Amino acid sequence: MREPSARLRELLYRRDAVAGHPAEPGSELRFSPVDQGIGDQDAEQSLRRQAELGRLLSAAAGYRVVTSDGTHVGWLDHVRYEQHADHPDEIIVRRRGLFVRRRRAFPFSDVETVRPSERTVVLRLDRLTLER
Repeated sequence: MREPSARLRELLYRRDAVAGHPAEPGSELRFSPVDQGIGDQDAEQSLRRQAELGRLLSAAAGYRVVTSDGTHVGWLDHVRYEQHADHPDEIIVRRRGLFVRRRRAFPFSDVETVRPSERTVVLRLDRLTLER
């Protein structure tokens, strides 16, 4: 096999050449620098927590819903996905009134945690904010 010429070798092994085709001057791809700092890692962990919380909520129909101070709110009826694929937009909680069933929607941001072992969903609310 013949050794490629110096010019061909330069074209084939240049960093900006693609499949043996030389890049035109000024046509190189440019990427903005991405800082992989602490903030990016925190954001990624936050997104993972959201996705995990969404996954737990999707399997939590019938779980008891309480506030962070332990006040009983009702039972998780279902979750509603409208804008996000990785977590629900709202959770729908049902509670029994005297004669009718009542449902109340809470935004996903109000959910603090899901405890599958206790079959409980905990909201980031207290009794005072719940009554508003």
